Amino acid sequence: MMSLELQKLIFEDSLSRRALLNYSPQCEKKYCVQVFRNHSFELVEHTIGAYLDYAGIGISFCYSGYDDSLSFLELNPQAELVMIWIDTTRYVSKSVESFLNERITQLRIQFSGPILLVPFGEEIHPTQTGVTVFNLSEMENHFGAEFIDKRAEPVTGTSLSRRAMMAISRMLGLRYFPALLRPALKAILVDLDNTLYRGVLGEDGINGVVLTKGHRQLQEELKDLSKAGFFLCAVSKNDAEDVEQLLGMRDDFPLRKGDFSKILASWDSKASSIEKIAQFLNIHPDSMVFVDDNIGELTAVKMAFPGIRLVLAGEDGASTCQVLKEFPCLWKINGSDDDVKRKNDVKANEQRQILQKELSAEEYIRSLGIHLKFCFDNMQQLNRIFELANKTNQFIFNYKRYTLAEVEERIRWERYAVVSISLADKLSDSGLIGVCVGRGEEDYAEIEECFISCRALGRGIDDVIVLGAIDGIARRLGKSKVKVLFQRGERNTPAKQFIEQHLEAYLEKPLKFQFEIPKNLLTAEIL
Repeated sequence: MMSLELQKLIFEDSLSRRALLNYSPQCEKKYCVQVFRNHSFELVEHTIGAYLDYAGIGISFCYSGYDDSLSFLELNPQAELVMIWIDTTRYVSKSVESFLNERITQLRIQFSGPILLVPFGEEIHPTQTGVTVFNLSEMENHFGAEFIDKRAEPVTGTSLSRRAMMAISRMLGLRYFPALLRPALKAILVDLDNTLYRGVLGEDGINGVVLTKGHRQLQEELKDLSKAGFFLCAVSKNDAEDVEQLLGMRDDFPLRKGDFSKILASWDSKASSIEKIAQFLNIHPDSMVFVDDNIGELTAVKMAFPGIRLVLAGEDGASTCQVLKEFPCLWKINGSDDDVKRKNDVKANEQRQILQKELSAEEYIRSLGIHLKFCFDNMQQLNRIFELANKTNQFIFNYKRYTLAEVEERIRWERYAVVSISLADKLSDSGLIGVCVGRGEEDYAEIEECFISCRALGRGIDDVIVLGAIDGIARRLGKSKVKVLFQRGERNTPAKQFIEQHLEAYLEKPLKFQFEIPKNLLTAEIL
């Protein structure tokens, strides 16, 4: 398995520049990154291939000429990301930050996708939305005098040292490019025996398994990831009662039972347990990373779920911890409270399922004390709308996959209406769970996109969430007719089924549309 071979290569202490230079990338180059620069980036690109393969990203780099003026005349229309690779020491007679802010504003006229600014020389803090900055000052402090190599500049085209460029390629390949080009992972699944501690619970007993220094570091890292909003689940071939006692009795363990969204301890195959966890979390295995010390278990899981990510746990725990610290798509540029709300929602869903079995449909909805909030054109929700647009796979109408700039454009433009839906009940505050985007045409509102988080579905109010949002858009735009855009995708069967049940007639032509929110069942607020 390529990912495990790359794990060994990348996380070896003796990883050399020669090994990176000799590596031949395997991933198909699906992404185009345009590099605007005033010093050389090529030597960074030459050592980034292994990292990009580990992240599952194939990138084709497209270069501008060397241009201190940043005219952006060579913008590739196929570019999905623009990187500005800039040596600020070349500017002596102007405010670099003001200059870069002005040039990025100009770039935004031509390009609506994500922009990555990598300044070298001084820290820059851009003001525009959709711009991520990777300041090199922290790295410069780490390397000290070895960060710069002026003697090699005539040959390399940059005053950055080879060591600095290797470190930059690692950060770009494992963190920045995955975070900007791919959705974040949602769940971390971990084995227990010889993964979270040294020993075998069934043989060594609760007090016999050993928490080494490295395993403590690993558990602390997993606890931090859980707090950051990732689902943390245990998948173990053990007796469930033993595992519960272990997590309750070992006070020296940083991880406690409450840190896990789901614990499946049984003698079933781990692939079977992972399938149950995917159903419980309502996410696809492609959104998971599975950590285990047994390469046979990893191989069997990979055969069952080809898209799942794998980590081979090391004997000491510390090496596993380092892999997770740098693992692609476990690092987020911007975290949000909604990540934590999503975790709390999953736990509350177990209580909702109990109520659903005990009560009629109407009694169930009333018992939850549901409150919906439909919020129009709210610029403060820009980042969350963008995030949800790019990670929702099952309930999505049109796969628009908006960039941050495109979301901002639709919020500001009077021809559009962007409605975000927030949901809360007595069991949890789910936060922002859905978005509908409508565009005003001559005599109707066209629903350009609608995407709803799967964790909000199945509470008996799916129709209220979606149809209420569409009705709000039509009213906002002053239209009585609605037309819906929809395209079938690989995973959006729930959206397709909803369309067939409620909106199929609106796919062909604009029709009169009206929906009343059932105020006898829940409360709703329109802002």
